[in-house]
Amino acid sequence: MIKVSATKLRNNLFDYLNMASEGETIIIQRNNEEVARLVPTHQVNWRDKMTIKPKIMVAPEELIKPVEDIWEDYV
Repeated sequence: MIKVSATKLRNNLFDYLNMASEGETIIIQRNNEEVARLVPTHQVNWRDKMTIKPKIMVAPEELIKPVEDIWEDYV
């Protein structure tokens, strides 16, 4: 979310329109009070913005292995 004054928005309108088209929400302020929001018309998929791919640290067999030893103390 970006906060911008109405004057700055007017002077750089096309830059802010490009940001909104990329999924950014622009808050427009007058006298440090929010008067409007410029929001993207389409929802950006957050998965496309991910730069780090998560890694599983254990083998898939261990991941779904029952945890009977742990549950014996609680049952």
